[in-house]
Amino acid sequence: MSDLSGLSDSQLERFQRHLSLSGFGPEPQQRLLDSRVLVIGAGGLGAPVLTYLAAAGVGRLEIVDDDVVDRSNLHRQVIHAEERIGEPKTASAAGVMRGLHPEVDVVEHRCRITPDNALDLVRDVDLVIDGSDNFLTRYVVSDAAEILGKPVVYGAILRFSGQVSVFWAGRGPTYRDLYPELPDPREVPTCAEAGVLGVLPGVVGTLMATEAIKVLTGIGEPLLGRILFFDALAASFRELALAPDPGRARVEEVGADLGPLLETASACAVGGGESGAAGSSAAAGGDGEAGGDAGNGAEAGTGVDAGTGTTTAGTDADAGAEISPARLRELLSGAPGGTAVRLLDVREGWEHRLGAIPDALHVPLGGIVESGGDLPALEPLGLGEDADVVVVYCKAGVRSRRAQDVLRERYPQARLLSLAGGYDAWSRG
Repeated sequence: MSDLSGLSDSQLERFQRHLSLSGFGPEPQQRLLDSRVLVIGAGGLGAPVLTYLAAAGVGRLEIVDDDVVDRSNLHRQVIHAEERIGEPKTASAAGVMRGLHPEVDVVEHRCRITPDNALDLVRDVDLVIDGSDNFLTRYVVSDAAEILGKPVVYGAILRFSGQVSVFWAGRGPTYRDLYPELPDPREVPTCAEAGVLGVLPGVVGTLMATEAIKVLTGIGEPLLGRILFFDALAASFRELALAPDPGRARVEEVGADLGPLLETASACAVGGGESGAAGSSAAAGGDGEAGGDAGNGAEAGTGVDAGTGTTTAGTDADAGAEISPARLRELLSGAPGGTAVRLLDVREGWEHRLGAIPDALHVPLGGIVESGGDLPALEPLGLGEDADVVVVYCKAGVRSRRAQDVLRERYPQARLLSLAGGYDAWSRG
């Protein structure tokens, strides 16, 4: 007969369905109670993961998320509620978890996971669950876990599909084996742009929680070396084998090659998990304000002259040029020595309706890309050699840079700037 002496009476009552389950029983339950798990993100994927792991009896759950609850989260991030809008997601989730299982030890990390803190966050846990929504965070998590030899349960969703796997350096592949080349964030849709079916995080997140329980208890066969794909519209699953790349050098430093992703962290990570975890300062929104004033009155690296607000149009130095919200406000206020500025909002219609910078022309990115920038709707901007400066903006500064690239190709003499951090940064003041 299995030894039940390590479980209290309340635990025997709470977990009786686990204890009576053939192939599970007291020993696996005790392993859960002794486990320490780090969950990256308290959003769409984090919601079912945190809920089910707390209910299942995981002893210590640490949450990394620097975002607050927003109304736009609630159609899929079901651990949160209307009355907790504006509350930190870690606190909102922790309250629900303790309500399910008062004995669970919940640790809130109201921060992003970055190359600087990743090893400290990962070092003392048994398992990492990555429910983040951007490439930067996924690579950072993968690197830290590889260096420390920790398993990672991976999940990602986008639109109507999702994927789940288990990564574990030394025993199977890692995220870098799945995506060995850093993606070009401008070619990847942002989560706000692509959208996600509200129930999808529940399906994929529950699968992630299942994999976590299997890894922690030793039951079953985890998805190590396998990726499980789910298509909600077809109601179908398929599986793909994945092997470690024998030629890949072992990771020795967290994020050593991630410079190109540092300012584009809101690009969905190929299915991009739902959360607003670390790596972006706003969960649903993506990047933090990436372009503050440079300190000398000029926009750092943008080719914008501090006194005139003009750009070195048509030069390589101007490609990808940005302007900070603070500097844009100066130009729009008619500050002495400024230059005329026109605004182009490339977000979707519903985003524009929720709030926009006054007097901005609204042309969604899709139309700009499809037409190569040759679009009658853009004519009011007067794009050309002697035209005003055009500041392009989106939600977080990713789509605007894509539009900037397309328009520069069509109008090489146009003076184009992307609003750093997008409308999110602008609205924060």
